[in-house]
Amino acid sequence: MRLFQLILTSVFLLTPFWASAAEIPQDKAVLSFESKLGTVTFNHELHATVRGIECQSCHHTYKEGETIKLCSDCHKKSESPVEGFSVMAPTNKDAYHDKCKGCHKYTVKELKQPAGPTKCKLCHVKE
Repeated sequence: MRLFQLILTSVFLLTPFWASAAEIPQDKAVLSFESKLGTVTFNHELHATVRGIECQSCHHTYKEGETIKLCSDCHKKSESPVEGFSVMAPTNKDAYHDKCKGCHKYTVKELKQPAGPTKCKLCHVKE
């Protein structure tokens, strides 16, 4: 994982910035999530600026000018109904796995571009 983080940092520093997405607050630039399998580190700033991913790609209920909700506001520990929607929200874990791994696989297969990890231990690191 250290090698993966080094590669991400190198790409981040060596790739020119363009702000196609909203500017990420400094305290949200790199996020860490604790799980049973280990800590997951997510370079939020890399995804939003260098990769040019729009906020709504992940924050699908976000509207410009609003405060971004926590994923866990809708995605609970079990599937649950979401106010204003006719579908059940997947669990927080399933939502992350579907969104992250799904995008990484799509980027490699469909766009023929390098992407992030899709294997458990490449994201979940026990220290």
